[in-house]
Amino acid sequence: MNAPESRPDADLGLARVEQLFPSPVMHFDWPDGEALNAGLREAVQAHRRTSLGVVKTNRGGWQSDTDLQDWPEPAAQELMRRVLRLVREYLARQGGGSDPVFDSGWRIRAWANVNEHGHFNRTHDHLGVHSFISGVYYVNVGDIESGQVGGGRTRFEDWTRVAVDTSRDADTERRDFYMTPRNGRMVLFPAALMHSVEPYLGHAQRITIAYNLYHPALGVPRLAPFLEQADWWWTNFRGLVILKRKLPEKLHALALLPRCLAAQKGSLGMAWAQATAQASEEFEARRAAA
Repeated sequence: MNAPESRPDADLGLARVEQLFPSPVMHFDWPDGEALNAGLREAVQAHRRTSLGVVKTNRGGWQSDTDLQDWPEPAAQELMRRVLRLVREYLARQGGGSDPVFDSGWRIRAWANVNEHGHFNRTHDHLGVHSFISGVYYVNVGDIESGQVGGGRTRFEDWTRVAVDTSRDADTERRDFYMTPRNGRMVLFPAALMHSVEPYLGHAQRITIAYNLYHPALGVPRLAPFLEQADWWWTNFRGLVILKRKLPEKLHALALLPRCLAAQKGSLGMAWAQATAQASEEFEARRAAA
């Protein structure tokens, strides 16, 4: 039996499109941010002088441990209070009103980032057992604030894998969203949202503070299966993954170590941190160009 032909007079304008599962991103420019930023700059620089920092998604630059929420400086504590104020507003906008359950009970992990020319962050997310909402606060955006082309935008990436019309635009990543840094701007977004930071092309120092938030009254759909799958791959194949990805970088870092030792005036710890960060940055650039 033949299928009936479509009616030429059918009004396709009546078809409905449901935009499913949005990723809410909120940003707010604190009007009195400069006084807060001055204190944050001093606090970050003080901690930087006493810490080697860590290398995670950052390629180049300095990243503190995830303990900024416990820093004793008044500016750091004030920033945490403002993060909590904005996250309550963030949830109220999505839920149609404020809920007193979110007035307390939050867990925050925060860290500082100091970037120079050419530094960036590769694509990543922050989703974890105690990481549901993430954000960034721009303390000093460097040359961007003075109107110069500085790059360093936060790029929220489209990983929904929804097909787009490439005949109109060959750039299949055009749905990505770029957040322009601005001193005093605070951003909140789902921890599962993939994002990266463009290479910073300015020459003035750039300082940002990132944070993850968790509250026991929040839940992430299908989080457990996601974490179990990720853990399975890591548990069973981490040796092969690390060996293939990291061994060439570490060997290159060893080759860079003598020059870094001279630059760090004999400080082995600082020299090794600089060498590994530089090696990671170079390998990331090669993979991006491949």
